[in-house]
Amino acid sequence: MSRSEKERLDDILQGIERARVADARMRAAADAGDEVGVQVAFDSILHNLFVIGEAVKALPPQILQRDSSMPWSEIASMRDVIGHHYHRIVPAIIHRTVETDLIPLEISVLRMKDSL
Repeated sequence: MSRSEKERLDDILQGIERARVADARMRAAADAGDEVGVQVAFDSILHNLFVIGEAVKALPPQILQRDSSMPWSEIASMRDVIGHHYHRIVPAIIHRTVETDLIPLEISVLRMKDSL
């Protein structure tokens, strides 16, 4: 059974929150010199960005067109890089994504969810 648009939007919001938590834990692990903790937290960030990209790919175009300012294809492409080209992942881009790019995505998804 396919997930509804609302469920997909909720998946994105949950992925955003979990990626933020994992990023905070990654910074704490780095401060403590815990390299394993850093890698586990980084892997969690990647997983949640993958989930976000998968949810975006599953949303119908008419939903995504409600906010044409969002780089939906880039979000979907990041999912593809994480899933298929993991050797090309650049940690600095992942960090920037969590720090800055998730904020406008969250705002957009909340607006979309309210309009359903």
